[in-house]
Amino acid sequence: MFGKYAKLFLTVSLGFLVVAIIMVAWGFEKIVDKQIQKNVQLENNSMMFDKWLKLPMPLDFKVYIFNVTNVDEVNRGQKPMLQEIGPYVYKEYRERTILGYGENDTIKYMLRKRFEFDPEASGGLTEDDEVTVIHFSYLAALLTVHDMMPSLVGVINKALEQFFPSLEDAFLRVKVRDLFFDGIYLSCDGDNAALGLVCGKIKGEMPPTMRAAEGANGFYFSMFSHMNRSESGPYEMIRGRDNVYELGNIVTYKGQQVMSMWGDKYCGQINGSDSSIFPPIKESNVPKKLYTFEPDICRSLYIDLVGKTEMFNISSYYYEISESALAAKSANHDNKCFCKKNWSANHDGCLLMGLLNLMPCQGAPAIASLPHFYLASEELLDFFQSGIMPDKEKHKSYVYIDPTTGVVLSGYKRLQFNIELRKIDNVPQLSTVPTGLFPMLWLEEGATIPPSIQQELLDSHKLLGYVEVARWFLLTVAIIAVIVSAVAVARANALLSWPRNSNSVSFISGPGVTMVNKGN
Repeated sequence: MFGKYAKLFLTVSLGFLVVAIIMVAWGFEKIVDKQIQKNVQLENNSMMFDKWLKLPMPLDFKVYIFNVTNVDEVNRGQKPMLQEIGPYVYKEYRERTILGYGENDTIKYMLRKRFEFDPEASGGLTEDDEVTVIHFSYLAALLTVHDMMPSLVGVINKALEQFFPSLEDAFLRVKVRDLFFDGIYLSCDGDNAALGLVCGKIKGEMPPTMRAAEGANGFYFSMFSHMNRSESGPYEMIRGRDNVYELGNIVTYKGQQVMSMWGDKYCGQINGSDSSIFPPIKESNVPKKLYTFEPDICRSLYIDLVGKTEMFNISSYYYEISESALAAKSANHDNKCFCKKNWSANHDGCLLMGLLNLMPCQGAPAIASLPHFYLASEELLDFFQSGIMPDKEKHKSYVYIDPTTGVVLSGYKRLQFNIELRKIDNVPQLSTVPTGLFPMLWLEEGATIPPSIQQELLDSHKLLGYVEVARWFLLTVAIIAVIVSAVAVARANALLSWPRNSNSVSFISGPGVTMVNKGN
């Protein structure tokens, strides 16, 4: 009887061990992955959805201005001296409006940003500060004409002298609030015949940095007010319900799968997220690059994997931008399609290391770089006497990602906007200036998660830790059960096969008693 139960116990424990091995090797991971997917996918009942729809905390939006301290000397052909002023800090609030859902596990939405000046974080800087910066809009208009129709530059410049207030030279004296959001008034009232052409072109194209002046014949120019007064999109993004590892990937922007202005599938491809959400990362398949789509520059950018580290006691992967992202075609042949041969009559469109020509994107000869020309050609630094000092820690773009959930623990994008200061003999404002690439400002956008969200993540990781303990505990119990049952079966078999003694005592007749068959 004991042997029978021992064998049953062994059979059950072997079955339990098989189940435990399956659960340890595959089952627990599937259950955890399913739960993580349920929490991070863009579904109405997921933990991530409401946070994605309306960001629970503002991002930091910081602006650093390059104030020109030797304007008179630059106007005489000397190298510029710059003074970085900033950051002017704004709280950036983000909210999305859902337009609908696609058949291929996608969600379509518009993104609205709202900015509020943060005087405390700005440390004594105010929006009423007056600065002297490169006259971005004036140079953009003039260089566009000079590159397309050089013979008309003198005529158009006369119109621009009436269009822009107090146009003394290539520099703008302005209050910070007017430069950023409120706007600088540009008048279309004047007696110059070409002024009507200028205003008509602006009215027809209406660049994002311009807005019509209500009750007046003119426009307002500002760098960022369009972001405050309008939505961007529509974006179409993968929700992560079918495959959580595709969560957040942008499929289309404004209905386009490729940004056509680059004239090339590689440069125009839309890939990566909108930087607000990333998929979880499999430890067995860690991506070497992370992509984000940046509509302001009409392309996707990538950051490279540096390694694994720890932040807020959470294991994370650290990525940062490398020189290949904005490399010249000689250093990264894939970037050759960002050279637009028709953007200038005297240039093939391929720029120096670390620069991106935004003419195809913005319709103006703006050039993007990393702050202070970090990771760019040292040739760019030779144009300045002082004020340009690339520093990796201050000027890199980077992100720390929790691989379990894909949550960004800390991340910042940094980008600088520049324009060429060009010597043009028949333009009085530019006839004696040096020629070189001139920065106007640079931006830093991002955030580090607050303590409340840090604690949420830590609690989630603790639960996962308990699951991990339970997994191995289950396997250990199964192994012990098999060992115990195997020993029990072995002992039972040993007892059954133990040899019997021929001199054993009969408990029926007793010792020395002979059974006699009595007949009748």
